[in-house]
Parts: sequence; C-alpha cells; structure tokens
Amino acid sequence: MANFFSASQEEQQEILLSIWHRFKYAIIGFFVLLILFVVVKDYVNDSRNERELKTSLLFQEYLESEEYMPSSGQELLDFYPKTLYSDFVRLNQAKKEFLKSEKDKAIDLLQLVIDRHSESSNEFNPLVAAAKTRLCRIYISKKEYQKVLDTLSNSEVLTASLLELKGDAESELGQYDIARVSYMRALQNSPSQTSRTLINMKISDLEGEKIE
Repeated sequence: MANFFSASQEEQQEILLSIWHRFKYAIIGFFVLLILFVVVKDYVNDSRNERELKTSLLFQEYLESEEYMPSSGQELLDFYPKTLYSDFVRLNQAKKEFLKSEKDKAIDLLQLVIDRHSESSNEFNPLVAAAKTRLCRIYISKKEYQKVLDTLSNSEVLTASLLELKGDAESELGQYDIARVSYMRALQNSPSQTSRTLINMKISDLEGEKIE
C-alpha cells in the first residue's frame, strides 16, 4: 500500500487496472450480492409490515363482530396461524366453546396455544399462563385431576392462580401434604385479599381432611 501512494499517477492507474483485471469478478459479485441483500431486506420488511397491518385489522374486525366465529377470526387461523393474534382468537374461541359445553373443542384450542410456545417453556409467558389456567379449570370441571398436574408438570414459573388450581387437583387426588405446599405458595403470590381468604379456607379444609 505504501508503494501505491508513493507511485506516480500513471503507476497508480496501472496498479488499479491490474487489481481490477485480477479481481473484477469478485468485486462485481460482491456488489451484486450487496444489492440483492438490500432489495431482499426491504422486501422482507415491507412484507412483515403489511402482514402486521393485515392481522391487526382482522383482529379488530374479530373483536367488533358479534358472530360466534367471524370470518376475520377464521382467516387469522387459516392464513396467519403462527401470529399472536391467532392465539388471542383461540383463547377467546375456547371460552365460547366452554360456555356452549363444548369442552373438548375448548381443550384443543387451548392446547394449540400452549404447544405453539412449548420451546420457551422455561420462560414466563402470560399468554401460555392464561391458556393453562383455562385448561386446568376445564379439567377440574371434568374431574380429570391428573391432567391438571400433567399440564403444569413442565412449568418452571406458576402464577398464584395456577398454584391454587394445582392444589385443588392434588387435594382431590388425596395428596393433601403436597396440596398444602401448593396452596401456601399460591397464598404468597396472590395479590388479591379475596383470593387469599379463599386459599386459607382451602388450607383449613386440608387440615380437616388430615384429621379424618
């Protein structure tokens, strides 16, 4: 490089020409790849922005509709199944199915939400926590208490509501000592005085079960 700057103008031109003839295809290829990268990046960003706008509009239509399953909600599930908006639709539809006593359909929808985020099971996800809470309540209403424990077995972080449901299932299965631990943990994490009062009542009932 020092020789290049110390050379005369004609010598510099010759050096540049020799570099060009030697590396011209690599240089051309580099700039072609750079242009392609910029074009593809812009296209991906535009497509992502268009998709986010489309899904948000569909979800707004879904919320504003009074139909049991609006076409906007079905479109989200069919064409954008991996978006958060689709998960919100599944949560809401599960509630509607449960109110219609279609518990198995509600379970399938909630399980889809949970399975979609299974790779991040070690991290707290409020969406998954909501789905598990509703799923456990359905299992308890069906007296399928072991399924409650199975649903929560891989959860690293449990909310107060989930801990209480876990205690309910353990109590129904006769696991009173374990249920007491779950209730105590729920008591510590519960922000509601009403919930704490109810949990304390359940703990008192457990003591009665143990005496018997």
